[in-house]
Amino acid sequence: MKRRVFLCSALVWPLAAQAAPVRYQLAPKSEVEFTFFLAGAPSRGRMPILDADLRLDFRRVSASRVAVTLDAAGARTNLPLANGALKGPSILDTARFPQIRYTSTAVRAQDGGAAVSGNLALRDRTQPVALAARFFRQPDRDPGDLSRLVIELRGELSRSAFGATGFADLVADRIELRCLATIDRIG
Repeated sequence: MKRRVFLCSALVWPLAAQAAPVRYQLAPKSEVEFTFFLAGAPSRGRMPILDADLRLDFRRVSASRVAVTLDAAGARTNLPLANGALKGPSILDTARFPQIRYTSTAVRAQDGGAAVSGNLALRDRTQPVALAARFFRQPDRDPGDLSRLVIELRGELSRSAFGATGFADLVADRIELRCLATIDRIG
C-alpha cells in the first residue's frame, strides 16, 4: 500500500509512556485487504471498515481492546467478475449478513508488537481469529509522540469455518488478512 512511505523503522510499544487505555480512531476510508487463492494463484480484495473502537494501552498492553465492523456488502476483489460470487449466498451472503465484526478478547505484547486474540462474526458463525499487530511512528514525529501512528494487523482464517464454502474447487480455504492504516489519538 502507498501508506508504507509513512512507516518508521522504530516500533512504538517500547516508547510509550501513557498509563491507561487511550482511544484512537482510524483514518477515513480505511480498509482490510484480503488475499485468496484462486486455482493456486493469489488474488486480492478489499473490504471497507465501517467502524472501529480502538483503546490502546502501550504500558499495559493487556488492557488494550479492539472492536471493528467491516462492510461485507462493500467487499470487492481485483477480479471484477468474482465480486458477485464473493457477495453471493455461498460465500459472504451479504444480502443476509452485510457486516462482519471482530472483537478482541485478549491482547498481549509479542515481538515488538502485540498478539490480538478475538472473535470474528462472519455470516451466522463466530469463531476465534488471532491477529498480529505492529505500530509505527511516522518519520516526521518525535519519538514520544503517539498522537498519530500507523497500525498493521495481519492474520488468516478458514472460510469454511464460517460456512463460506462456495467454489471450493477453485478457491482455497485459507484467507489472509491485512490492514495497514493511520490512527489518530482522540482527545
